Amino acid sequence: MNRDINTLIVQDDFQKKAIARQMRVMLIMFAPYRTVQMQIATLSAFLKKIDCKVKYVEVPIFDRNSFDRNKSVVTEAVEEFQPDLIGFSSYDMNYYFILECAKFIKSFCSNGKIIVGGHHASLAPEDYMKNEFIDYVCIGEGEYVLRDLLDALSKGESVESIMGLCSRNTEGKIIYNRARNLIEDLDILPFIDRTVVDSQHREIDYLPILAGKGCPFPCTYCANDGMKSLYSNHNKYIRYRLPEKIIEEIKECSKVYKFNYVYFYDDIFALNYEWLQRFGKLYIENFPETPFYCLLRPETATNERYLRLLYDSGCRSVYIGVESGSQEYRKKMLNRKMTNNTILAAAKLIKKHGMKLYIFMMVGMPDESFLDMLKSLWLNFKIGAEGVITGIYYPIKNTPLYKYCLEHNLINEERKKRIFIYTYNTCLNYGVLKRGLIILFKWLNSGVPLLHDFKFSLILHFLKIQYRKWFKTLIDYK
Repeated sequence: MNRDINTLIVQDDFQKKAIARQMRVMLIMFAPYRTVQMQIATLSAFLKKIDCKVKYVEVPIFDRNSFDRNKSVVTEAVEEFQPDLIGFSSYDMNYYFILECAKFIKSFCSNGKIIVGGHHASLAPEDYMKNEFIDYVCIGEGEYVLRDLLDALSKGESVESIMGLCSRNTEGKIIYNRARNLIEDLDILPFIDRTVVDSQHREIDYLPILAGKGCPFPCTYCANDGMKSLYSNHNKYIRYRLPEKIIEEIKECSKVYKFNYVYFYDDIFALNYEWLQRFGKLYIENFPETPFYCLLRPETATNERYLRLLYDSGCRSVYIGVESGSQEYRKKMLNRKMTNNTILAAAKLIKKHGMKLYIFMMVGMPDESFLDMLKSLWLNFKIGAEGVITGIYYPIKNTPLYKYCLEHNLINEERKKRIFIYTYNTCLNYGVLKRGLIILFKWLNSGVPLLHDFKFSLILHFLKIQYRKWFKTLIDYK
């Protein structure tokens, strides 16, 4: 595909440029479960800081008819708010919903411009720009892109040269401008706007928060490495907020919400030991009775000094990605080079230092054999985690593993359209027996903690999930 790439790089901050007039921005997210959508709250805070009016509409999805059931909600919101710009947050599984909704909105709100951002749009902008009812695609981080776009729209100026924006020129030709530089100093951004996700916030018993951004590991199934490659300053992909700012945000939230623990949504928490020392001291001084949970890599969890500091800082639960129990498969197909011994050592040390361990597993990956599945189940059992979250592999557009699936004709596009969450089925071209095995091993892996510590409540929880799925058309996050 030929693209016109504008290579100018700009690093600026939102305070240096005001929008000519107040603009109205509607953010829409198609989500399979209710939780605090951090990307929405982040953009809303930024937009309000530059004096925009913001409205958020969250549309629950369960099956292909989910949008039809919610058309009236979208119609009413658009007609009442009269947005200048409608922004969709994309990931691969809500792609068709976005197209359906965007086309529908254009049928009665032709003056409202439509932009799509997120991982899917950033890695495959052509998927959206080939549809005339999509006006723009945002590549990479969206704060400054939205600011400059809204400023241009408010003045009636051209948007063709805005970095990080895909648009069309007056002849209808698509212009693909490359991503801006990463925002290196996260502390220039305002705290996320939790008011737009207030109802979701009040349904959970924890405080979701970010300590930083970025992951340095190039796993083949994940969008992170592709996102990193978009930026000229990709060597700054791992960024941390000041510990003082995080403490300040938690304090502010404690005045509004009740929560039992703080959950850091970072892909990998605190890779920088010196940063963790500063943060840990402040956290335990300010919140001695409120534990926090975080995500780690197995390799980082084999350092006793690090784990001791993590515990002393207030961490009580750790999540790590295992994905496959087959060491050979994990290394060759997933580009995860840690050994099984490393994973087992990490699990042992996490528990030794008084923290609960939860792991992520994945089944249904390309070329995964029955033996590989058995190895996953066996390693899972040996780890002895408190809980196991098992997903079924879904090919994310333009990742290395997606390209492998494409080259080997493994993707069933019709089945892919019917999958909205990484839990219930596979979209790969497998027969009935293989698909059945994948679903079976998904639930077997998730049920391993029962073998270590049987709890009747877990059986009830499983039955509740199935009841809510099949009779209430609701999908549980956990």
